[in-house]
Amino acid sequence: MNPQMQNHQQLQNEIEFLRSENKKLSAQLSFHRRVFRNVHDALENAENLPDAVENNNLLRTLLEENEDLKMRMRVAKLSTREREIMELVKEGMTSKEIGMRLNISKLTVDTHRKNMMNKLEVNNTAELIRFALAVS
Repeated sequence: MNPQMQNHQQLQNEIEFLRSENKKLSAQLSFHRRVFRNVHDALENAENLPDAVENNNLLRTLLEENEDLKMRMRVAKLSTREREIMELVKEGMTSKEIGMRLNISKLTVDTHRKNMMNKLEVNNTAELIRFALAVS
């Protein structure tokens, strides 16, 4: 094959390669545009959600029931002893008082509290007490 034919063939191959790459990029761009539109629509709907919830008793009830169910699911992760301690925390008892009541050490109570806080996804004792009162 002469050099001119080789150059022509190389150019044809490059053109085909670039067309193929262009199709891939066009498909990716189309996909990203769709995703962007969907995200934009979701954000727009999210902005309207507070108004929709405020004006729709059924939706508000469903959201409240969903939050209650999520809380109860977290409580279901607790052991019997942890639930017992949560009840005493709810009554305002300290770790030392709980330990005396249950005949266990304060450190054991503190360990149960730490495990409860992890399972219930709360960060401090105040949140633990609020959570305990909310699931009553």
